Amino acid sequence: MSKKDEYVTMMETQIEEWDSAVDKLRARSDQMSADARAKYDEQLKAMRASRDAAHKKLQEMRAANESAWQHMQAGLDAAWGSMKHALDQASSHFKK
Repeated sequence: MSKKDEYVTMMETQIEEWDSAVDKLRARSDQMSADARAKYDEQLKAMRASRDAAHKKLQEMRAANESAWQHMQAGLDAAWGSMKHALDQASSHFKK
């Protein structure tokens, strides 16, 4: 398996984990007041947008040739960092 294939597989797994985590957070939002839920839903919407951006970059990377994918890796890594930060921030609301 090439490094590109390994990276794509790793990121696909990560996106699946993000989806699961966001679904769990969405289910927890039912326990919030209406005002808190509205703000939290906005966070979830932003997280979903970050996830969609990461998924799009992953699809582009999958289609890229072996030499071009490494240039795309930085963009996907940045999207990953953004999503992880948003997920950590949203999760912290339930730890308080």
